[in-house]
Amino acid sequence: MDVRNIAELNSFLVLDAIKSQGQVTRRGLADELGLSDASVSRIVQRLLLAGLVAEEPGDRSARGRTPSVLRFVGSAGSVIAVDLGGTRCHGALADLAGTVIAEDFRPTGEGRRAARALLDCMSALRSSEDGQALPVRAVVVGIPALIDPSSGLATAGPNVHWQHFDLLGILAENLAEPFEVDNDTNLSALGQAWRGAGRGVHSFVTMSLGTGIGGGVVVDGHLISGRHNAAGEVAYLPVGSRSGSPWQGYGFEEVASGPALHARAAALKAAGRRTSLAAEFTVSDIFAAAADGDPVGERVVRELVAHAAAAIVGTTALIDPERVILDGSIGRALGPWLPDLRTAVERRVIAPPEIVISQLGPNATVVGAIARALALVSEQEVPPHLARRPRG
Repeated sequence: MDVRNIAELNSFLVLDAIKSQGQVTRRGLADELGLSDASVSRIVQRLLLAGLVAEEPGDRSARGRTPSVLRFVGSAGSVIAVDLGGTRCHGALADLAGTVIAEDFRPTGEGRRAARALLDCMSALRSSEDGQALPVRAVVVGIPALIDPSSGLATAGPNVHWQHFDLLGILAENLAEPFEVDNDTNLSALGQAWRGAGRGVHSFVTMSLGTGIGGGVVVDGHLISGRHNAAGEVAYLPVGSRSGSPWQGYGFEEVASGPALHARAAALKAAGRRTSLAAEFTVSDIFAAAADGDPVGERVVRELVAHAAAAIVGTTALIDPERVILDGSIGRALGPWLPDLRTAVERRVIAPPEIVISQLGPNATVVGAIARALALVSEQEVPPHLARRPRG
């Protein structure tokens, strides 16, 4: 099952529906989820082969054919999903219905320390009570970097200081289960498509604004990777200029990431601008100050809105998405300023996308990683002639 094809996430939507309802007919699934009978039949066949659902005769009706009903079974097992962020490693153990049953949080570190934090996180999940009871069947990790398709090395990961780092080799030495590693915002996009603001949307973009900035692009139901797995790297979008030269511009991450916002507020304070910000402050304090009318806080957030609008306008001109989903600690903090952001974008594009805040909190990457891991489990169960080879 290639879950880079977002349509394949319908399998998990069907599984969610069967589990939540207890039992349901195929026709009921088609009506509830808006899927064709053929799609439901194909998905149900895959779930039956994987041993996740069972089909049995339903109650006999007075007239006509007795419809069969589907119920959730769920074979014994679990998956591990990890979001290795720039500052925090968040791991989750989920059962084969995608329900999180144990979590682990720890600081990330840099270089090999980041890899060590990742291994320790997975070890803690395995050692948990539920981890010991349910054997791990697959592992998926989201990283703030790219996996070079030629070398297989992790690169372009400044927040963890990874440049040509052999993460796949380290994991291969320590994991017995099938595993995959992908960019964290690509997995975030899958999480949004499964259980978030991208559900039912054929073309959308996720923009994750935090310690660093990343993005995931879904076009016509397909997650776009690009030649170097670098599609959606909105951090590099030019959103301003120095000295009037377009070749000396600011990249989006240079002006909209957490460190950039902190540095901008500190510079305004040092210049003598009136502010309520304490000598030691956080990025969260900047947004709180802006909400209270603080001049420095308002200035920093107003500039952020302008930069975010420029990034969304550029992305919209190229991709024409139905929706842009803002995620990450900074993206989610922009909620009160969404009207300003929408107005700025609407003025500059032909058909503005809907701009929304992620409702998955900080968990979108983990949710997407669970989806990918469940797909790996399904591939283990499905006969080769019915399976598709996962990409990534």
